[in-house]
Amino acid sequence: MKKFSDLISKKENNAFVILKPGFLDKEQLWVEILMDDGWKIIQYERKFLDIDTAKKLYEMHKDKDFYDNLCKYMSSDECVCASCYKDCKDPIKEMDKLKDKVRDMWGKSEMRNAMHSSDSLKNVKRETKIIFKN
Repeated sequence: MKKFSDLISKKENNAFVILKPGFLDKEQLWVEILMDDGWKIIQYERKFLDIDTAKKLYEMHKDKDFYDNLCKYMSSDECVCASCYKDCKDPIKEMDKLKDKVRDMWGKSEMRNAMHSSDSLKNVKRETKIIFKN
């Protein structure tokens, strides 16, 4: 098994991901899945998202019916947040494939689907700033 200190990269992130509440028992395996797919972890933190942070993170969905429930769920328990880097042509598409794999393996419902990933490079930067305050 690789040491966590070997994962940290000095490159600028081009992906932001969250292992959602209720899936922390999968944390080590999730990290290994990221690494095995060629992702380098730049920032990594286990944390509770307060409701205001969850609302900022998912503000693009504020007019949708599921918004309040999603924000409550995301602030219901600890999650794992990571900014990542992979040298590839389309990091959003690459992370989407990995997210789909994780959701297929562990997802329990449309909302409790194990993993969040940013849907654009603009949102990677925005979400990373919200979570890591940098």
